[in-house]
Amino acid sequence: MNMAINNNNLKQKNKISIGKILSRADFKSTIFPDEVKNEINDAPYYLLIFISREDSIKISCFPAHNRNIKKILIKLIEFSPDLVKGISTVLNDLNLSRDILHTTGICYELENCFYETYLLGDSLNSGDLSLEEIKNKFLAIEKIVNVVIEDIPVHKK
Repeated sequence: MNMAINNNNLKQKNKISIGKILSRADFKSTIFPDEVKNEINDAPYYLLIFISREDSIKISCFPAHNRNIKKILIKLIEFSPDLVKGISTVLNDLNLSRDILHTTGICYELENCFYETYLLGDSLNSGDLSLEEIKNKFLAIEKIVNVVIEDIPVHKK
């Protein structure tokens, strides 16, 4: 039974973060102090990204003009400057870099590394390339072993 718990923890860790989209009404009713709410641009939607660590949770907030936001999660063998440059090149070549909201990466063990980016999904849905073709562009980079593209869910009360 202990193994199942560890496997669930590993699955959770492998995500790096969890994203949720809030409507403006939901955002205005959250626990954020008014000073913080007033500093963030008014938008119809807000992407909240939760990054869990052992003793804390970091929450980042990004105003968005629509709720079509996707996350690209890339599993790597290791981080290197060439690998990060290769990922950036693919994002530029696919005209996705202009739509990036947040990017991060982490290694949990030497060969258990992840890079993820949240981006506005309009470019991914433009019809120019299928999601499978986008995955294959990333998989063509040496030391990338898996790519997952997922929709970010909208918060439901």
